Amino acid sequence: MRALKALVIGMAVLIFVGVVVLIVGIVEKAGEFDGEPPAEAAGFEEARIALPIGATVEETHLDGDRILVRLKLVDGTARLIVVSAATGKQTGTINLKQP
Repeated sequence: MRALKALVIGMAVLIFVGVVVLIVGIVEKAGEFDGEPPAEAAGFEEARIALPIGATVEETHLDGDRILVRLKLVDGTARLIVVSAATGKQTGTINLKQP
């Protein structure tokens, strides 16, 4: 009987400690959301991407933190431009040519 009492008291202490740790974690996470966006999530004012003369934008796709822009060039070929959605800077170019 004494062992059962000790076991029940021990479990009650563990449950109490677990609930306290959970509440502290929730309070810390809630403190991160103070209404101001983080500096890296604030975005950018304006971004300019240089397009070749005569190129037209055929389509765009947003994938996470990347923007993919498909261009049709004057000579009939296509080009893909990868832009960072976080910074607005061009991160890569892929030229598509037929063999």
